[in-house]
Amino acid sequence: SDEHSAMKQERGFTLVELMISLAIFALLVTMAYQSVNLLMDSNRRMQQPQAAFQQLQRAMILLERDFYQLSPRKQSNAFGNQIPALVLPENNGLGELLEFTRGGNPDVAWELRKEGQMRSTLQRVRYRLKDKVLQRETWNLVDHVETAEPVSIPLLNGVKQVKFSFQATQRESFKEELPEADKLPIAIQITLEHEQFGIIRRIFLLYR
Repeated sequence: SDEHSAMKQERGFTLVELMISLAIFALLVTMAYQSVNLLMDSNRRMQQPQAAFQQLQRAMILLERDFYQLSPRKQSNAFGNQIPALVLPENNGLGELLEFTRGGNPDVAWELRKEGQMRSTLQRVRYRLKDKVLQRETWNLVDHVETAEPVSIPLLNGVKQVKFSFQATQRESFKEELPEADKLPIAIQITLEHEQFGIIRRIFLLYR
């Protein structure tokens, strides 16, 4: 009897036992993979709204900086015509929203001043909505030819619509028309419709 038990212990696993063990192992691996996959999906779902919100914050910060440093400097085109400092482009199907001159050009480098090359701190800026993406376009030269290509940066995805309105004086309400006689407004309001965040309104005060 003792010899029979010893022989049974030495023979190892049978084929059936091995197959059962492999099946259990495969089941455990599948369950572990599904758990990890669920955790990764949950993490992605949490990160997407956070990334979209950070993108929205960045866009609003750039808008605020641009409007705060709005300049009354007009643009001279190649024909010598004066273009207002703040322009509402016509609805030409290109998605152009607002164009203006701003100060505080961040691209000015101290190295140029050391070499005696002075560059204006003004730049021309334009906002555009293209394929549901709010874009910021800039020219380092305010007076540039129409064929000059701007540097374009995508700011915010998922934008359905953008409207700007302007407050000429403290006693007046916001209007979609610019103030008369090339006067700059005291505040600009943006109304933005976003796929994820819905309607967003923000008022930016201009520096005086």
